[in-house]
Amino acid sequence: MSLDVKKFLSTPKGQLIGSISALGLVWLILLLYFGGEFINSLPSADSLSDSKRELKKQQKLLEKAQSEEREYLKLREKYNDKIRTAWRESEHGLVETRLRRIVSDTATKLELRPNSLGTVRTNRINEDFYFAEIDITMNGTYEEVIKFIAAVAECKPKLSWRRLDLRPDFRRRFARANNTNLAAARAQAVQDQNAVNVMFNGVIRVIGYDGPVNVAALQKKGTKAPQKKGNAQK
Repeated sequence: MSLDVKKFLSTPKGQLIGSISALGLVWLILLLYFGGEFINSLPSADSLSDSKRELKKQQKLLEKAQSEEREYLKLREKYNDKIRTAWRESEHGLVETRLRRIVSDTATKLELRPNSLGTVRTNRINEDFYFAEIDITMNGTYEEVIKFIAAVAECKPKLSWRRLDLRPDFRRRFARANNTNLAAARAQAVQDQNAVNVMFNGVIRVIGYDGPVNVAALQKKGTKAPQKKGNAQK
């Protein structure tokens, strides 16, 4: 090595250039040694296509799973809604006796007296739900019948009609069942001459639930569970 080169490398500028040159040489050696493995590790066009196809496949599976979850949540909410509106003996009493009393009281409030009111019978729907039904026959005007049907629809838990049959009643009513005054009965009969009377019979039905019940099932979506005493925030 010449004297001028040694003198130049002893200067700060020369040392900087020498360091950069040495570093470049090291990088060149590393590139030559590991370059082949690095190039081989880069994905090819075929592997990229395979990865894209697999990604799309997984996305479709995810969308399907999310769709099935939404359908399950909707179905569960409908099931819980049925529980909320069903007859539950822990809350509404024994269905065989209470349902008959509800129907009888509804008619009494409208000053109607059923010709017959059957006993309550039950039929299973599945392990948790069942139908409770009661037969009823009655005479009245169209207006009275409509009011009775509307009153039944307002009962809680929700009652419905499995069957309802209306037929004209051409017999003149000389007195109501609860009217024992003869003069009043005749006056009522005159009023009834212009009223269209019907005979109707039907089957009133309620859905009952006797399966396991939890607080979440009885709560409507979006409502909070009631806090127990002592746990409420002060």
